[in-house]
Amino acid sequence: MRPGDILWYAFKGLKDRKTRSILTILGIMIGITAIITLISNTSGFDNFLTDALSRIGSNNIWIIPVEGAVKFTDTDVMMVSRLPGVKAAAPFYLTRVMLKSGPIEKQVNFLATDPRIIKLILPDLELLEGEPLQPADVAVVSLGYKVAHPPEDPSKSIRLYSSISLLFQSGKSVKARSFMVGAIYNEFGSTPYLDVDNSVLATVEAARNIFGSKYYPAIVLVASSPDAVEPLISMLKRIYGDDIQVISPLTIVRNVRAIISNFSIFMLIVASISLIVAGIGIMNTMIMSVMERTREIGVLRALGFTQKHVAAVFLAEAALIGAIGGILGITLGVSASLFMGDVFAKMFQVREASTLVGQALQISYTPVITPDLLIKSFFFAILVGVFSGLYPAIKAARMDPVQALRAE
Repeated sequence: MRPGDILWYAFKGLKDRKTRSILTILGIMIGITAIITLISNTSGFDNFLTDALSRIGSNNIWIIPVEGAVKFTDTDVMMVSRLPGVKAAAPFYLTRVMLKSGPIEKQVNFLATDPRIIKLILPDLELLEGEPLQPADVAVVSLGYKVAHPPEDPSKSIRLYSSISLLFQSGKSVKARSFMVGAIYNEFGSTPYLDVDNSVLATVEAARNIFGSKYYPAIVLVASSPDAVEPLISMLKRIYGDDIQVISPLTIVRNVRAIISNFSIFMLIVASISLIVAGIGIMNTMIMSVMERTREIGVLRALGFTQKHVAAVFLAEAALIGAIGGILGITLGVSASLFMGDVFAKMFQVREASTLVGQALQISYTPVITPDLLIKSFFFAILVGVFSGLYPAIKAARMDPVQALRAE
């Protein structure tokens, strides 16, 4: 008997039992969809973290005073800059302000630090036009790409050397300050903690004049290497104790990866259980099919079908269930992966964080759907089908032809 005949006969067997076959295929489809969605989104998120860490600098450390505890001054900046493993240190400001420039009026981030440390904090940040800020600049700012070129209205833009107004909340009143745009940065992209494209960058002197305080809301340190980050965090904790919060992209990414890894393992177990249940469903369907077709099996044996031919027919039915469920699962899995990628990205966005440095969280990633993932998922679905149909196929093949012909 030719393989094509076996496949045709197996397909006819599934077609004669449409409802049962559809329900069994549905189980395989759900399991494959879950696996593709999970693996593609986990890989996409991991790539996002890797890319973000490479762009924002893995050596950065932010220290923020707990409210009502320590207050940072120039003395603190000088002291932490002399710690072993510190390459550079500077005061750091980050808050939300209202920007006005002609018809443009929008909420943006106000980011201020020593301009000389900007390239160390954000190594991939590049100027699109203008000149870099100088430490003594008090009336000049630089704009992130989306501030200068609002994506919501491409017809409006802020030109180089134009004037802008920034509105700050000062106690119960709102103060306004005017600045000249001295530079516009190229598009930087999303990072796990700083949305540079939607930020106005200024110097420490400009921030001092605006807020009228000699105390700094945060200090940023750049470690000499990633290996120096953890020892520095330990030293800072020993110096300041519980009076500070420490934020490090490297430790954040490590913790997030650990959480995602544990969550992925859990979800893979759930997806595997769904495939096991689907496999049991296939086995149940095939056993019921063998029982219902006992007389048919006897007729096939009487016509000259060998035990191998009978087993091949039922294995082919199980493999077809797996193949059809795999194809449908891949189709649905690709669509679900893209949809869930958007859903997860929106879930992880935090625009109003509890700390200044934690504000404006922007996460955007693309699920990684590779041909290798799709091919492996397809063959895995077939393998589940064949493995689940093995026992019923053997049971059908070993059936006594005489007894089978006598069955009603």
